[in-house]
Amino acid sequence: MKYVSSGAGKLPLMTMLAILSISLVVNLPGLAISPIEGKLHEVFPHVSDLQIQLLEVLPNFVVIPFILLAGKICNPRNQIFILGIGLSLYTLTGVLYFFADTMVQLILLGCLLGIGCGLVIPLAASLISQYFVGAARAKTLGLKSGLSNVTVIIGTLFVGWMAEISWHLSFIVYMLPIIPLCLIPFMTSSYIDKNKIVATPPPLEPRKEPDVRTLPHPVDSNGKPIQPKHPTNFNFHFFGSKSVVLLAGIIALYIVVTYSTTIVSYFLPFTMQHYHLNSGQVGVATAMFYLAASGAGFTLPAIRNFFGARTMQAAILMVVIGLFATAIFHHDITYCICVLVVGFGYGIIQPVIYDKTTYIAPNTAASTRYFSYLLTGNYIGIAIVPFVVDAMAKLFNATADTNFSYVLNGSIMVIVLILAIVKRDSFVFHTDPTFLKKKA
Repeated sequence: MKYVSSGAGKLPLMTMLAILSISLVVNLPGLAISPIEGKLHEVFPHVSDLQIQLLEVLPNFVVIPFILLAGKICNPRNQIFILGIGLSLYTLTGVLYFFADTMVQLILLGCLLGIGCGLVIPLAASLISQYFVGAARAKTLGLKSGLSNVTVIIGTLFVGWMAEISWHLSFIVYMLPIIPLCLIPFMTSSYIDKNKIVATPPPLEPRKEPDVRTLPHPVDSNGKPIQPKHPTNFNFHFFGSKSVVLLAGIIALYIVVTYSTTIVSYFLPFTMQHYHLNSGQVGVATAMFYLAASGAGFTLPAIRNFFGARTMQAAILMVVIGLFATAIFHHDITYCICVLVVGFGYGIIQPVIYDKTTYIAPNTAASTRYFSYLLTGNYIGIAIVPFVVDAMAKLFNATADTNFSYVLNGSIMVIVLILAIVKRDSFVFHTDPTFLKKKA
């Protein structure tokens, strides 16, 4: 049997692959709709644009309450059972899509898809946090982020190809959950506990302990004994009772970064068409975002070693440069480069935020709940994009789908960058999640 380092020993390689396989399905809701919107207009000529757009957006809205539900009901004893239910529901929905022939059926299946995905999403990161620690955990979270983003690229290309044969075949991408579903036995605690190798520290040299009865007891000015403070009280208090405050800061950062970078996939097609670029060039430029985010996730340890404690600041700066450059340069090559820079910055920030969330969770049982809160923030960031940009465009009398959206969100990220520099030694903006504990 092959093993990988967990940071506190060794885990079976199959366990790591099984846990990472969950990341294949977390970004799939709505993926099958976008490439076939034109065909759906032909199949359902009397259906409005809003109804077709609803097929793409609705699963992402339904996901949110079920992410929170998963975080509420999951614990180490039932999490694999809930994962199995979510993946089974997910796969079943993929099968039922082949038999859907009305818009109402497609909308209902979109809701069912969101339910299944919502139950699965928090566990993709939570299981990593439970079985990996330290540098091994950060590396595995980087792989998770990279894998989920590269799945979007491959899935989008696959859906477009299958749509040429039949629009029903596009939904075959929603059967991808069958892979982690088949690998569930390798994620069970019974399999892991039976096969993992726990690292044991070297034996300590025996030493003679002093007799506490012979030691003087410190007293205060009134002669009363002073009770010694536990040396870890500060750390426990800071990372225990205040962990909710730290989580709120991380969620706020994640919402802003997700919102600011999602405009690339949301508005770039309209912007490029405005500058008379064809759909092929739009597809390549949009794919660059996910390609760069995947590359950043897969190479995260090397990136963190290069930038050190200022990795977050460097990543935010990349997003700022990429967004403003997208608003300035209007050529197919420059769009690809600009989006690549934005995606690379986002691909660094995402797994670092996951790592911080893992660290502040007070215990293993709470990690799924903490990730459910964080990932709810992610979907909120995605959902508010059109509403915020359109509202601000009306306020400034601008056109949302040209350069305004990139200038607006680039300006927001400038504010975040200033905060990241001023608060560079805070938990939210320092790369190392153990920084404050070491400082204390």
